[in-house]
Amino acid sequence: MVKVKVLSASVGAALLFGAVGSAQAATATQDVASLKAQVAELQQMVQQLSNQQQNQAVQLQQQSEIAAKTAPVAAPTVASGKPGWLTLPDGQTQVKLYGSVRVDGTYDLKGNPSASISNNSNAVPLNSANATKNSMNVTAATSRIGLDIVRPTEHGDLTGKIEADFMGSSGTNGSGAFRVRHAYLSLGNWLVGQTTSPFVNADTAPDTVDFNGPMGYGATRTVQVRYTQPLTANQKLLVALEGGDVDNFSGATQTSGGSRFPALTARYDVATADKKGLLQVHALAHENRVSTNDDNDQEKWGWGVGLGGKYSLTPNDTVFANYYHVKGDSKYLLYVNNAYTVTGDGTTTDYTINLGEYDTGLIGYGHKWNPQWRSNVAAGGIWYKDNGTYGAAANKNLYNILVNSFYTPVKNLDLGMEYTYGQRKTFSSQEGDYSRVNLMAKYSF
Repeated sequence: MVKVKVLSASVGAALLFGAVGSAQAATATQDVASLKAQVAELQQMVQQLSNQQQNQAVQLQQQSEIAAKTAPVAAPTVASGKPGWLTLPDGQTQVKLYGSVRVDGTYDLKGNPSASISNNSNAVPLNSANATKNSMNVTAATSRIGLDIVRPTEHGDLTGKIEADFMGSSGTNGSGAFRVRHAYLSLGNWLVGQTTSPFVNADTAPDTVDFNGPMGYGATRTVQVRYTQPLTANQKLLVALEGGDVDNFSGATQTSGGSRFPALTARYDVATADKKGLLQVHALAHENRVSTNDDNDQEKWGWGVGLGGKYSLTPNDTVFANYYHVKGDSKYLLYVNNAYTVTGDGTTTDYTINLGEYDTGLIGYGHKWNPQWRSNVAAGGIWYKDNGTYGAAANKNLYNILVNSFYTPVKNLDLGMEYTYGQRKTFSSQEGDYSRVNLMAKYSF
């Protein structure tokens, strides 16, 4: 519009000068009249052009507003650089669904104390019991489902995890109860919620078909507040306060008492620069407490230390080893006796907490035969200190040896077979042997 006005002024000036120049050849009255007519015509043209420009601008603005109102809402898309992740409509939160469909079958060649597929090697019938042999159990309750969540913040990524399976019950044929495995959030170095305890050795144990695992192994998940401090590129320290327990014992009166303090656990990780090796040091301290009333309670501290590691000798060969010494705890490692016993009837202050004390050991070796086949062999044991804490019927030591193979015919599908042999021995020198075959089919997604 500005350019049109400038053009009009320029043409008008030119005509004016031309008129002055031609004044010598015509009368002044005729020239002035002609000039006025031409200027009026130019002004009319300029006004028409200005109106057209204004109308076009209004039309473009209206079209833009209509397009903005009728444009479809963008559908969630897979996050760039994160295959399998879905971006929610807020454009910030991303989620990923994962899990496994799994079916297990067990066949106990010797006595089995229950119909569960869980390994009950600390409770197998004694050889003198003449228990029923050759029993089969199956379940799909070991299937699980989980959701990972992440959202960027000014303090780093806010992440969360929810994972559950159906092993909240015995896990027998056709049954299962939903249970929480992991449910936590983390931001920066802090984590709050339920997940694997720093005290257990889930990272330094061989893969097994058995849902529980070998002797000397633990995968306990607790509600905790945890802080992780990276020390170097290959070292970090984890410290957690974990939810307390309620311990029970039977006497003349059933009594129970919750711990006054949370359990304290810690883990120190050292990895080799080439990531072939990992060493972990574990520590635990928590209170054991029994109480009949506020004036009648007893407390003793339980504790434990552990050392575990794994190392890849070649891309196809890995060795594992773990050791624990624990006193006054039965929560974190599998197959152990009660944390303590209590002497006295529990109705007066005349009773004592007697802490159990034991060592565990686990060694293993894993080999990949080819992209489809892999195998593991492992041996583990538990040895109790004979300090008079337990009666003659309690387990003094246990061990097991297992051998397995996994076949992966297609991606994400594992077929596993495993044989386990073991024995438990009581303080009265009674023995109970067990022998079991495990089968598994698992599709991971």
